[in-house]
Amino acid sequence: MLQDFGRIIETDVVAVGGSGAGITAAVYAARAGARVALVSKGKIGVSGNAIMAGGGFGVDGESGKNLLHLDFADPSFTKERLFDCIVKESFYLADQNMVRQYIDDGPIVMKDYLGWAERAGQDFFCCPPANWIASGLSFTKALVQGLKETAGIQTFEDMMIVEVLTNEKTVCGAVGIDIYTGEAVLFRTKAVVIGTGGYMPFSMNNTVTDMTGDGPAMAYRAGARLTDMEFILSFPTAVVPQEMRGSIYPYVFEYNMRNLKYTIRDKNGDPLPIPEEVVKLSRGGKLSKLVTSYYFGYAADQGLAGPNGGFFYDYSANSREEKEAGLKIFYDRFDRWHRHGYYKGESLATVERMLFADEPIEVGIGAEYCMGGVEIDDQMQTGVDGLYVAGEAGSGVFGACRVGDGLVEMMCQGMRAGRNAAAYAEQSKLHALDEAQSAQCLNKIFGIFEHRGGMNALTLYEEIQKACDEGFGLIRSEERLKKALRRIEELEAEWKNVTLVSQSRAYNLEWLGALQTQNLLTCCKAGILAAIERKESRGCHIRKDYPQVDHDNYLIKYVHHDEAGEMKTEIRRPIADRMPLPTGKRENVIEYFLDPALKYKR
Repeated sequence: MLQDFGRIIETDVVAVGGSGAGITAAVYAARAGARVALVSKGKIGVSGNAIMAGGGFGVDGESGKNLLHLDFADPSFTKERLFDCIVKESFYLADQNMVRQYIDDGPIVMKDYLGWAERAGQDFFCCPPANWIASGLSFTKALVQGLKETAGIQTFEDMMIVEVLTNEKTVCGAVGIDIYTGEAVLFRTKAVVIGTGGYMPFSMNNTVTDMTGDGPAMAYRAGARLTDMEFILSFPTAVVPQEMRGSIYPYVFEYNMRNLKYTIRDKNGDPLPIPEEVVKLSRGGKLSKLVTSYYFGYAADQGLAGPNGGFFYDYSANSREEKEAGLKIFYDRFDRWHRHGYYKGESLATVERMLFADEPIEVGIGAEYCMGGVEIDDQMQTGVDGLYVAGEAGSGVFGACRVGDGLVEMMCQGMRAGRNAAAYAEQSKLHALDEAQSAQCLNKIFGIFEHRGGMNALTLYEEIQKACDEGFGLIRSEERLKKALRRIEELEAEWKNVTLVSQSRAYNLEWLGALQTQNLLTCCKAGILAAIERKESRGCHIRKDYPQVDHDNYLIKYVHHDEAGEMKTEIRRPIADRMPLPTGKRENVIEYFLDPALKYKR
């Protein structure tokens, strides 16, 4: 069986993912003395979702002042206040031990990270309480600097890890495919850290294109559990001009050009019914992601969306001078990383022309981040010995809605996962391979080439997106969700005979896509099953047939595990070891934040 692998690599820890969580895990595992293999499906530092970031990240102002010694920090935004915000923003579904880890470890990893950024020559915009604004590529250049400064890490780029191998529910290896040659590579390792990001099941996203849930699905097949998979965060995303479709410039404008007023209108020119108190609470901050998703979703459900599926931002209430002042703020910040007049390499000339001509700009909603993933504890452990998960591939910090920072999450969890994986590897023996499992893995990988007469991988991927667009989108209902689940189960059957046009193994993206669609199907099924069972609205799960937030019956997590090839679902309460869980019901997810008893203030 071993002769079927083109290469065999022995190491202590395999860190999977070439972005924030994977790089950080590799650095801290190597610092702890482990031999580390960092494996990335693309080029390290220029693949993964962190490069798409365009906004801010930060820690509490108290730590910013006392630990990081930032002269711009506002210590009144304390660790306790940040904890209070995250738990309430999660609709109390966060595991509070995970929130504490995020708050305690975030400033520690940021101290290292800011040093890497300085030595990499990266310039961030700084603002209170202890926040930074940077481009995604600038963010990852600092991470790569940390990687360069750390000895003991072998890097493997353009290699897709497709399976975690276990023996008696203990990690003993991982299988990868060299994308350029198509050979199978066996990593013999004591520990694996998955930092591959989440899943995006929709056709309209503002992420990288292959967010197919590879890490969560691999961990699930290895014996880990998935939770919170029904919660997917979306926010305003460009649909015009056409060449900028998927860009996050609308949200970046809102976040940075807070002096500009705008009205959001439907296709008939009527304003969306967003109360002024909701605008004041959310606009210009990250809570606006949920607010716009809510109102866009309901208006689209009523057939009021524009020709590109979006709604129209009307800036006509601002004078030309006010618009010029807003753009100056934007460019003063973002010219650090982008050519003047451009955002992420794309010209903003058409957007500026529309802005100054008082022409409404159509804006859609694109998916950004999944709050769900592998169920982990505050040590990043999964319940499978030697398997750790960090960043968006995991779950627990943000519950039903993320307003906090995903960039800090991936780094502080990557640090904790890397350290713990190294400690585990030091005290553990390398378990023998389960040869039957390894053979089954190879048969799955290469058996796809033997399929005939089935659906091709691209069509399968598009059908998954179509099913989720129609039944698992912003506004959900029992009927739509059950229809989506039936279609996903049909597509699972189709996957067993997914058929390739090319029979070459070398750089066969169709083949890799076929493997990725299995992962995406697993994640979609878990998310839809939970969405059907959750007969309420909470955070980014919004049901028009059950609009209330129901703390009495649904302040629970749906947890999925594999049992003899079948997905089984259980429930548990979130870990609440500091703030008590509330009772009662709220009218909807917006009224939840307006409730004076919540005492919410970001």
